[in-house]
Amino acid sequence: MENVQWQSLLTQGNNCFNENQWQKAEYFYSEAYDLLAFGYRNNPLCIETMMAWICSCHNLSSLYEKTNKLTLSLKFLTVPHDYLKKVSESEKADSDIKLLALKGLSLTLPPILEFSKSHPICDDCIEELANLKNVISFAKRKMH
Repeated sequence: MENVQWQSLLTQGNNCFNENQWQKAEYFYSEAYDLLAFGYRNNPLCIETMMAWICSCHNLSSLYEKTNKLTLSLKFLTVPHDYLKKVSESEKADSDIKLLALKGLSLTLPPILEFSKSHPICDDCIEELANLKNVISFAKRKMH
């Protein structure tokens, strides 16, 4: 996958976001998201692609939060989180892919918890996220 392409799309999206051009920003972020989601699924050991994919999701989340589309905002926080959680718990994934997914979860969890401070999400979801935070902390200690 060409880094230049998704990087350019994210940069253009950021420029539009900073200029309050919401539809254009959404277009660029969505295009980057599509490229990165495809790239990450095809190469789950590429940490750069995973991090850029998470970034594109968080950019879309910020955009939707800014435009008061809170359901979509939360969706783009939870999409990478749920996917990485599924990979980290998979019986089929090898240990390197699981480890990378676990590292990714440490990037996806804090924004969801932060979102939940400002916007309501279900109590069961908050409890599950708190439990996952403990699992991630334990796993990090175990890796060291």
